[in-house]
Amino acid sequence: MSRSLRPSRQISNLLYSSIPRNYSTEAPKASVKLIAEIRKRIEGTSLTKAREALQATNNDLQAALEWLEKDIAVSGAAKAAKLQGRTTGEGLIALAILGRGGWNEKGRPQGVRAAMIELNCETDFVARNSLFVDLAQEVAYSAAYLTEPSNTGDGLVKQLTVDALSDAPMMSYNPSSTSSAVSISESIRNGIAKLGEKISLRRACTLVSDPLQDPTLGLAVSSYVHGGVSGTSPSATTSTILQAGRMGSLVALGLRSQSLPSAILSTTFNFNEDLSSLGRSLAMQVTGLNATTIRNASEILEQGNPEAMALYDQPFMMRMGAPTEESVGKVLKDWAEERKLAEGQVEGGEGVQVVQFQKWAVGEPIEETSS
Repeated sequence: MSRSLRPSRQISNLLYSSIPRNYSTEAPKASVKLIAEIRKRIEGTSLTKAREALQATNNDLQAALEWLEKDIAVSGAAKAAKLQGRTTGEGLIALAILGRGGWNEKGRPQGVRAAMIELNCETDFVARNSLFVDLAQEVAYSAAYLTEPSNTGDGLVKQLTVDALSDAPMMSYNPSSTSSAVSISESIRNGIAKLGEKISLRRACTLVSDPLQDPTLGLAVSSYVHGGVSGTSPSATTSTILQAGRMGSLVALGLRSQSLPSAILSTTFNFNEDLSSLGRSLAMQVTGLNATTIRNASEILEQGNPEAMALYDQPFMMRMGAPTEESVGKVLKDWAEERKLAEGQVEGGEGVQVVQFQKWAVGEPIEETSS
C-alpha cells in the first residue's frame, strides 16, 4: 500500500508564510506617555477616553485635548438634560479671598476682594470629590475676581444673581491651567459629565471694596469653614485663600482711630497678624454659635424672631488661643484699647467693629442671613 504524501510541518509553515496577507487599516496605538499627559492636564479623564482621543487624532496631543474638551461639553449637556429632575441636597460652601484688606508692610491700605458660593450636588460622596471641590472653589474665585466694588451704600456684602454669575467666564486660580475660556455654566456641565451627578449653583455673594484713602479708617475681611474639604489646589498663598466645607462665613471688620497710622507701623506688636487672628476668631464664632445680628437682638425679638442672638452679647468662646466667657463686644473694646486705638470704645466711635457678616450652611432655607 502506498503511503499518502503530506507536506511536513516545516514545509506547511513555509508555504503559508509565503502567502501575501491583507491587513485591515487600524487606528494608531495610543502613546502611554501621551495618555498620562492628557490625564494630568484634564483631571478626571479615564484611560479609555484618553486613548480614544489620541487614536482619533493620530497621537496629536493638542488635537486630542481639543477633542476631549468638545466631547466633555457634548456629554455634559446631554447628562445635564437627563438629570434635570433630580434633587441636589448635598454640596459645599466655597469661599475665595483675593484681597484681605488691612495694610502692607509699608503701611499702605489694601483692598478687600472676597466671595462665597453654594454649589450643590446629589450625594456627599461627590461633594467630597476633589473635582467637585476644585469646581466650587473656582466658581468662588471667579465671583471674587469679576465683581466690581459697590458704591450703592447698601452694605459691603453684595448678593449675586445665579443667572448673571453662570454666564460669567470661569477664571482659574491655577496659573498653569490650560483650559480654554468657558463660562461658569459650561464648567458646571463639564463637571456633570465627569462626575455623573446633577450639579447646580444655588447662590453667591461677594464682599469687595477698594483701598480706603482716609488714613484713620481701615477694613479687613476674614473667613472660616466648618467641615472643610480639600481639592487639588493649595488652600492659601500669600495673596489668595480658598476654602470649602459644609458651613462657611465671611466677616468684615472696620477700624476707626486717629492713632491707626502709628498702630499699623508699631514695633511693639504685629498689628496685621493680631487683626488677622481676631478676624478669624470672629468668623469661627459666627459660624459656630449662630449669631443672627451684630448687636441689638432685642429689636429683632420684637419683630417676631424668637431665636435672635446678637454676636456682641455672646461669650467669645471661639477666640483663638484664649477662649473666654467675656462677651465679644467686651473683647473688641479691650483689643482696641490695648493697641491704643480707643480710650473707652463706644458704639460708632473709635476702635474696631464688626461691620457685617454672612453665614451659610449647605441646604438651609435661603433667606436674608447677613447682618
